[in-house]
Parts: sequence; C-alpha cells; structure tokens
Amino acid sequence: MFLRLLLLSALAFVLPARAQSDASPAATALIADTAFPAGQGAGLFFHLAEVDGQPVADDAVRASLFASRGRGRNMVLVQVTRSVPSGRHRLKVVARTAFSAPIESLFRAAPATFEGVLEVDLAPYERYQVAGALDAFRRELWIERAGGEIVGQKLIDAGDPDGQSAEMAGAAYTCCNLHYDGDWISDANWSTLPLIPAGARIVVKDWGRHRAHVLINGRPMRIGLDYGRERLTREQLLASLMVKDDPRVRLATFPEAVQRAVRAGLAMVGMTREQALMALGPPRADQTPSLDALRWTYFTQQEDPFVLVWDGEGRIVSIEADPAVTAIVVQPVP
Repeated sequence: MFLRLLLLSALAFVLPARAQSDASPAATALIADTAFPAGQGAGLFFHLAEVDGQPVADDAVRASLFASRGRGRNMVLVQVTRSVPSGRHRLKVVARTAFSAPIESLFRAAPATFEGVLEVDLAPYERYQVAGALDAFRRELWIERAGGEIVGQKLIDAGDPDGQSAEMAGAAYTCCNLHYDGDWISDANWSTLPLIPAGARIVVKDWGRHRAHVLINGRPMRIGLDYGRERLTREQLLASLMVKDDPRVRLATFPEAVQRAVRAGLAMVGMTREQALMALGPPRADQTPSLDALRWTYFTQQEDPFVLVWDGEGRIVSIEADPAVTAIVVQPVP
C-alpha cells in the first residue's frame, strides 16, 4: 500500500490538458523515469534531471531512496512521471545506480554515472520515458515513446574508444556494430541489445568450443555461434567481424543521414550493403546463407524478425517487419 501511495504521489504533478487545443502553450506531454532492480538493495535508474536548464522537481532516484528509508537492503523502486509542455526542449537525462543503504556504495562496484543533453520534440498528450543502458562497457541514454520508438538521437559513450592499453597490442577493429548481453556476443547479434560501435578495438585471446574469448576496448568478452554452427566455424565468424582498417574512416564519408543510422544501429531504405553491414553486422548464417542473397533476415532480442530487401544494384528497397518492430530498428528516410 505504501508503494502504491508513492506511485500515486509521483503522478500528482501531471496536468490534464485535454481542454486545451494542440496549438496551446499549455498542451503537455508526459515523461517517465525508469527504474530496474540491480541486485539486492540496488536500483538502476534512467531519469530526467533538467528541462531547458531548469531542474525537475523530483526524480525516480530521490523518490526511491525516500521510499527505501528504514528498509535496510530492500530497495523500493518508485517510477516518477511528470508533465512537460509540448514542443522542442533540451532535456538533461541521467543514468546511474543507487543503493538503498549508503554503505553499500563502499563495498559494491557500480558503473559510473552517465549523463547528457538531448534535443527532443515532444508531441501534445504523448507519453515518453527515459531509457538507456549502463554497465561496465556501455553507457547509453535516449528518450522513447510508449511502445519503444526512440525519439531523436541516442547519447552513446563507448568508454575507452581507442583501446590503447598494452593488452590490446596488435588489435584489429570491429567491422560493424555488435550487440551484447553481459559478456556474450551471439552470431544472432540481436539488434535491440546494447551496442558496441563499429571501430572498437578487438583482439582474440583464446578459443573455446564454438566461441572466441576476446578483448574489446580492454573488456573481456565472448563471441560465438548460437545458430550458424552448421555453416560457419568460429574462425570464420571472427574473420567476418574483424577488420584491419578503422571503419570509422569510411563511415565519415557516408551521407549524414546514413551516418546517424549506422551510429544508432538502425537500418534505412537506400543503404548499400556496406552501410547495412556496418550498421547491423552480418545476418545469421542459418537464415541468410549468402550475402549475395536479395533478402537478409535479422532479429530483435525478442526474436521478432525484420528483413532487408535488396535491389539488383545492392541497395535496400524495402524493410519488411511488423510496425512495432519497424519503429525500433528502422531509421526513417529524411
């Protein structure tokens, strides 16, 4: 009951604006913070901090810490939603881990706080939320509509982008964006997982069955075959993902809209095969046996498929997917 009261109080700032016209300055949108369990006594938070330079009145971190007082290592997560006038805004957003008991921060390592400013157009009466990824390797922040469609651009921090430590000596580059779950990079390369950008430094350190143990920008990771074992060896998989020359040099020559799509890991009609490979990585070999095929099949983490359809000149002419999938894997053509 206590948590429910807190959730209701967090929503009390929302102003009903249906009586106003969409053109009215009073028309508002809703922006929610998001909070997730991060082990006993800890929460992972993605929250709004400022709107056009003005601090927000409350956020999910402060509300959750207040709700967790006197509960020891039991973190009570409170989702905070507030109304913001519709229109274009500069939104300061923050990703951080917080502990219900302050002493926990002395004994438990947590990923560094990541923050930045996003310029976003908010539509009247729409619901949005702050979302992101925060772990030892990747820090990302973005605003998305209810349903998962990303609005505007992502904030992305790749950590050690140049991988200059001594253990990275002789490293190659990742040819393309790779997606990971913990320390695992599957040949499925599920497009909605957190993203390692093309051009990260990579070196193979050891081999296991159907997989390789690698360092990517100094972080231990594993890359392996979940689906393509009948068509690829582990060595062939790694050879397809590693290149000698930094692909970011080539990326800088692409049209600006294509560059944005590649950096966000999105497909876009009009892309060449080179550009699509950089954005999405190679498709699963069990679904797309050859890169000469006119249809390449990819999957989201939820195993929802989307298909790139090529013309005879090697450009994407259409992308087949359910509308909900299209919203999160396709960059609209400007």
